[in-house]
Amino acid sequence: MLKYYFLILWLLGFGCAKKPVKIGVVLPISGPLSSYGDMCLKGVQLGANIINTHGGINGRQVELIVEDDKGEDEAAYLAVDKLHKQGVLCIIGPLTTKNVIRIGEYADKSRIPIITPTATGIKATEGRDWVWRISFTDPFQGVMLAKFAIENLKAKSTCIFLDPRDPYSAGLCESFELEFSRLGGKILSKHTFEASDTIFETQLKSVKAANPACVFIPAFYSEASLITRQARDIGIKVPFIGGDGWDSPELSRIIGNRPGVNYYSTHFFYNYGAPEVQEFLHQFRLEYSIEPETFSALGYDAIRLIQEIFKRSRRVTRSNFQYNIKSTSFLGATGTIDFTKGREPRRSLMIIKFEPGKPIEMVTTY
Repeated sequence: MLKYYFLILWLLGFGCAKKPVKIGVVLPISGPLSSYGDMCLKGVQLGANIINTHGGINGRQVELIVEDDKGEDEAAYLAVDKLHKQGVLCIIGPLTTKNVIRIGEYADKSRIPIITPTATGIKATEGRDWVWRISFTDPFQGVMLAKFAIENLKAKSTCIFLDPRDPYSAGLCESFELEFSRLGGKILSKHTFEASDTIFETQLKSVKAANPACVFIPAFYSEASLITRQARDIGIKVPFIGGDGWDSPELSRIIGNRPGVNYYSTHFFYNYGAPEVQEFLHQFRLEYSIEPETFSALGYDAIRLIQEIFKRSRRVTRSNFQYNIKSTSFLGATGTIDFTKGREPRRSLMIIKFEPGKPIEMVTTY
């Protein structure tokens, strides 16, 4: 009889495989921002594979459940609702500020942790207890880009393109504009566009006539690359500046070989010598035979952060996630990630120089 008792204990404790840790992923796998989604997903999947190879999270394997939000806020809401009902521990994503804003109230009410790798808009996490980000914020990158324009480029004037309906574009524009003006720069003109626009001839003629020292475009690569390409085609030669939304391999493809220097802020640069960066690069190249992008590194860091959160916790639960993340400090592919009392990550920021026909280089770090 005793041997049957021990057999039952063995089956319960060792013989039965532990249930996997389900982690939801909400990314734009299709749609105009699919370049972001594809590269971010590769980083998340790489991180999950490494975690599983080394025993999982507290001895449990990671299972990713991926949903496509197509870059649309309503699709993001439906995806988060679906994943919550499937019992995921937490969700990585969405990527854009407007999509994170859309799901914020639901996350708080459902008490499901959200980690957005890339939503930099300040309102993405504002007033939300269960929504976290690992990227820097628009107020921070806007200020640093304005400082770079004034101090490094010696630019005393600028023209701005923005999409006022998009929280990312509007927020980044506001912080840049305030700091640029505070430092003595002059805003010569501001031009608006919508995400569906593809022709910018009228605005660009006005910019050319104003003759600014630089042009600032707080937008995603899909719009920024078209504006830059058309600007170069009509002879606007001044530097163009953008935020982390520019960081996509599609940027260089769309702009092509048109001459002109461009700068943008980002979280990651492949030629940075830190051991954590080089290890990530090695593993990513080994897995995919291509170079990673910033969104890959942020996706990788998001899931590795989840692993780090539970190193000091015996139970893998949503409530323990929420409790432990506040005191977690993690050194990843994009640098050190820890959180202030206001729940925002302390981060560094890199400014990258992109000029067609020349190697991409890091200009400075803030």
